[in-house]
Amino acid sequence: MTAPAAAVESPMPAPTPAAAPEVSPKERFIAAAEQLAVAVIDRAAGALVSKVDDVAGMLDGVGAGGGVGMNALISGGLAALGGKNPVWAAIKGGVAAMSPTTKVMVGILLILTAVLAPVVLLVVALLLLVLAIVAAVRGQ
Repeated sequence: MTAPAAAVESPMPAPTPAAAPEVSPKERFIAAAEQLAVAVIDRAAGALVSKVDDVAGMLDGVGAGGGVGMNALISGGLAALGGKNPVWAAIKGGVAAMSPTTKVMVGILLILTAVLAPVVLLVVALLLLVLAIVAAVRGQ
C-alpha cells in the first residue's frame, strides 16, 4: 500500500482576496454627478430629436400641399430678403403655383374687370347725378 502523498506547498503564497480600493465621498459625488449629467443630456437630446421630427413632418406636409398661398408667401419672403419687391414676387409665386385652369379663370376675371369697370363707374356717376337733381328739385 502506498502512503498518501503529502501536500506540496508552492513557493507562492495563496492569493488573498483583493481589498476594494477605498473611494472617497468626493469621488462618489463626482461619479454620481457625471451619471446624472449623462442622463439629463440623454433625455434632453431625445426630446430635441422628437421636436425636430415633429417640425420636419410639419414642413414636409406644408411643402407637399402648401398650395398657392404658401408658395406666394415663400416667394415674397425670399424677395424681401433679397431686397426686391415682395408684393410682385408674391404675385408671381402665387400664379406659378396655380393650375392652368385656374390661370385661365384669373385671366378671364381680370379682362372682365377691365372691360366692366368703366361701365360700373358710368352707372355710379349717373346715379349720383340723378340723386343731385332729385335733391335740387326737392329743395325748391
